[in-house]
Amino acid sequence: MRSLGRSRWFESMVKGFSELPRWPLAAIALLVVSGVAWLFAPKSIGEPLSYVAIFVGAIVAGVTFIRRSRLLTGRERQAWTLVGWGFTVGSFGMVALGVIDVVSGGAPAFGAADVVFILGYLGVLIGFASLPHTSGTRLLRLRTGMDGLIGAVAIGALLWALILETAGANFDGVPAWQRLIGSAYPMVDLAALVVFMIVTVRQSSRRFDLRIILLATGILAQAIADVQFFVTGAGRSFAEAQPPQLLYMFAIGCYVATSAIVDRVPPVREYANRRPSLWALIAPYGAAVVMIVVLVTRLWDAQLGRVDQLLIAATFIVAVLVIGRQGIAIRENRMIVERQRTELVSSISHELRTPLTAMVGFLAVLQEDPKLHLEERVEMIEVVVEQAEYLERIVEDLLFMAHDNPGQIPLHVANQSVADVIDHAQNIAIADRTCVDVEVDPDLMAVIDGARIQQVLVNLLANARRYGGDRCLVVGYERDGHLVIEVHDSGPGIQKKYELAIWERFERGPNRYNAAVPGSGIGLAMVRSIAEAHGGRAVYRRSERMGGACFVIDLPGRVGASPVSAVSSTGTMAVG
Repeated sequence: MRSLGRSRWFESMVKGFSELPRWPLAAIALLVVSGVAWLFAPKSIGEPLSYVAIFVGAIVAGVTFIRRSRLLTGRERQAWTLVGWGFTVGSFGMVALGVIDVVSGGAPAFGAADVVFILGYLGVLIGFASLPHTSGTRLLRLRTGMDGLIGAVAIGALLWALILETAGANFDGVPAWQRLIGSAYPMVDLAALVVFMIVTVRQSSRRFDLRIILLATGILAQAIADVQFFVTGAGRSFAEAQPPQLLYMFAIGCYVATSAIVDRVPPVREYANRRPSLWALIAPYGAAVVMIVVLVTRLWDAQLGRVDQLLIAATFIVAVLVIGRQGIAIRENRMIVERQRTELVSSISHELRTPLTAMVGFLAVLQEDPKLHLEERVEMIEVVVEQAEYLERIVEDLLFMAHDNPGQIPLHVANQSVADVIDHAQNIAIADRTCVDVEVDPDLMAVIDGARIQQVLVNLLANARRYGGDRCLVVGYERDGHLVIEVHDSGPGIQKKYELAIWERFERGPNRYNAAVPGSGIGLAMVRSIAEAHGGRAVYRRSERMGGACFVIDLPGRVGASPVSAVSSTGTMAVG
């Protein structure tokens, strides 16, 4: 069985290789031959052949990217097309270099031709950075960008401290425009490192993407080659600098291979946001640790005093601790999210299971016993309808709290009878209305969204029935133009330490870990959001009338106002 699997894998690889376009294959073959010639053939043969191979590879990669990206859509097509144009423009740098060399009798290591190279390189980087693999939420992109910058700045500082500082001294006496062009390479390579880090630590919605791996490998190889060329070419001619052609040919080979498979989009992951790998977590900060170690080592050898050495050691220890703390915080946040998700699923499933169990049970009885009396059938149907309405309210509450800013929801206000709103809420929330006392003027009118205020009262009455005692009281009255509605119960009330926490979404106070007590933890959060959308507030206090909990909805300017003036007071409502 294992040999059969290997045979099929080999056949698929051969088939995939045979379907690759011919021009990229020919360019890769030319690069391989040129690499061998560079190593073993005379310099008079290997050097010109390497330049030809790099030019051909760059132009083939560019044209293939542009042509095959037409088979893609959206941001993929735009990004890979820009990468293709970058390589196409960069390939003409070789032409410009050859013309300058022939005309002037010897081109400098850094000259006018490098402007073309740098422009093409920037186009490739911009296209690479704009791939949809690096997309996501704004905070995710910001965090990934910061990780990339941390790693890139650290690596750039290490390169300058260990390699580029001495090379920069060789630019003395070189014309200013050549120094500017030569110095542009490390800056562009630093940008390449940022892009490389961002793509490395990204959270991709795709499975293993060989295109990203090949292109990133090519960019990294080219950055290494540029650094080496910057060191050897500073203040010299192009012929004297001896550019690292093997590295450049390897990079071009990666680019050509990427262009050949650019239209082969890997499948989407079942779960888009994968967990970041260990490399993704430590790569940017690992470079920062190395940078700090180098800094401390150099300062330690500078014959500093004991106090200065103590400060340097403390700085190093603090930096390492901060980086370690970052890793612990990431782990902790992940555990908190997992625990909250588990608690939410447990709470919501318990809340949904109760009405579903009742509905399924009564419907099964109705289905299995068609000889039930009409009164019994009506009673069971009424229970099923009641539980279905309760289930609908739970789903509506969840959708309501999923709103980006629940406090800014639109309201459809009108002149409503407060007594009618309270009566309708009782019908929905309380099966036995004899346990509820209502004190409200039947003529009290208010400019409110009746459906939303009814939703508030349903939640408060359901909480009173679930957590309070056997009695509750609803009081509605007007005070200085404010509509005030109070819901009292005779239960134990809420402990002092939970009085603020209960208003948060998915917060259940003392019952947060008690799955035996039903509740989703969104009712009071919804109550507060609706009150704030009306320009009012929702507060809790101990009930002075019944000894338990008392929830108060205070809506200013709702009694004696017209619907238009009530709307203008908040700016978030629509007239119904």
